[in-house]
Amino acid sequence: MSSPATPEESLKWVVQGGKLAERGMENLFKLYGQRIKSFFRRHRFSDEEAADLLQETFIKVYRSADKFQGQSKVSTWLWTIARNSMLDYLRAKKPTDSYDEMLDGDLLEFSCITDAHSMEDVMGLRDCVHRGFTAFSSEHPERASVMRLAVFEEWDIEELATFLTRTPAATREYLSQCRKKMRDFFEPCRDLIGV
Repeated sequence: MSSPATPEESLKWVVQGGKLAERGMENLFKLYGQRIKSFFRRHRFSDEEAADLLQETFIKVYRSADKFQGQSKVSTWLWTIARNSMLDYLRAKKPTDSYDEMLDGDLLEFSCITDAHSMEDVMGLRDCVHRGFTAFSSEHPERASVMRLAVFEEWDIEELATFLTRTPAATREYLSQCRKKMRDFFEPCRDLIGV
């Protein structure tokens, strides 16, 4: 019985095409498929989303196998593709989905807390935040994706550090920079709440 192919051999087979490509993809899927899907699930994606992201990751692996130049391990390359697939998915979501969900759920509570403001003021604030985050997302898509994960998905520093492939300290600094950059986009909203 022959030993299983290494990730490097499997990727070479994918590049060769035909039956070897199928065998190479099967091998890579056996080696990494479950771990990558678990990675997506740990980052709070549903089973269906994780399966879609896994499929998208392996489609990208297949399409770009010939571009792998061996500057890293195949496993590192695969994990980078998985991470980028997740970022692409988050970017493709409407940047305001999370804000709309949060603001719709908390609107009544927010209006009760802010007795001094009318519902019209609250709606104006919501629209301002919506426009600010849309503009921030357009100018800084990766930073906006990370802020979505930190604020709305409530990822902790360790999860974000893994996602960003940074140390926890570097991740804290990156989040601080994201907040500073985002602050300018929300400046017009301050007038609406009298701050």
